[in-house]
Amino acid sequence: MNANRIIDMIVRQVVRRLVSKGVDKGFDMASRMSRKPDSLDRPASPEVEREMQQKSQRTKHNMKQAQRMSRQMRRFMKF
Repeated sequence: MNANRIIDMIVRQVVRRLVSKGVDKGFDMASRMSRKPDSLDRPASPEVEREMQQKSQRTKHNMKQAQRMSRQMRRFMKF
């Protein structure tokens, strides 16, 4: 490979990362603008808070399971 192809490859990777970060930031800003301001200030009811805690606990459990699975897969995938 010549130097021109290597430089071109690096530039493409950098531009791809910058564009994807810009698109993500744009979507985040658009989602923040579309929210209703009064819904952010209002405290959640106890039922809603309980449901949110249960969801976060389930998410943590699922993340732990995924980590275990990836550790086990790593053991068997030796190149």
